[in-house]
Amino acid sequence: SYTLPTATNFTLGGVKVDGSTITITDGAISAVPTAVAVNRTTVTVTSGTLAAGATGTFDISGFKSYLLFKIQTSASAWVTLYTDTSSRTADSTRLQTVDPLPGSGVIAEVITAGAEIIVISPGTVGFNNEAVPTANIPIKIVNKGAVPAAITITLTLVKIED
Repeated sequence: SYTLPTATNFTLGGVKVDGSTITITDGAISAVPTAVAVNRTTVTVTSGTLAAGATGTFDISGFKSYLLFKIQTSASAWVTLYTDTSSRTADSTRLQTVDPLPGSGVIAEVITAGAEIIVISPGTVGFNNEAVPTANIPIKIVNKGAVPAAITITLTLVKIED
């Protein structure tokens, strides 16, 4: 019979190596778990009825940080996602024809001519930057249509942080 050597900080010992990362601490062996599968998810907000050209501000319940892949609108809209509510407030007078400044807290924005899905390519990292980060995603919706409408915005995301 053969006895496997005892693991130490310098000797692997009797451990089957199957592709997992092995950690040895004070002679105790532990395997690092493999990565957890992540899935795309959607989060949605629907405005109240916005008059043509009117603006509404909302918070979508999402994640503290996330990867953004798509923004979907149910009607013609100018949609802007922000890092925090103060950035949304500071951006409230910016015209649609003016690009946001770097560091302004704008994560992404799209302008649609109707019900559309806009692919964010490449995907972008979004995050909540409040003093105490929350899972809220501050958003501004401007009704670009000619008639009053309740506009639904759907984001396709992958969670990075709860």
